[in-house]
Amino acid sequence: MSAIDWTDPDEMLGLLIEYVADEAAASHGDADRARFLAQLSGDLSGLAGQDFESVDELAHQLRDLHDEQPREFAADPVLSHVTDCVEELRRIGTVHR
Repeated sequence: MSAIDWTDPDEMLGLLIEYVADEAAASHGDADRARFLAQLSGDLSGLAGQDFESVDELAHQLRDLHDEQPREFAADPVLSHVTDCVEELRRIGTVHR
């Protein structure tokens, strides 16, 4: 088993994408949540394909993506993970300045 580098923004985003995709697959009993998570997964994958100038820029884009999500899913645990990822990216950005 390989170690996770929690200071690597790309690896963190990749893990978030995997988590959202897993949650989408597990939401087969809730079609609305499954659609929401599938869309979020695609949006996150789109972010992963971009070349960001800084960790802060990635954190900002991820925060914007979070804020654009439908209100009915505001309390979804997946969005809590997105928020946690944003905060960790900001911490990483501060350390590497």
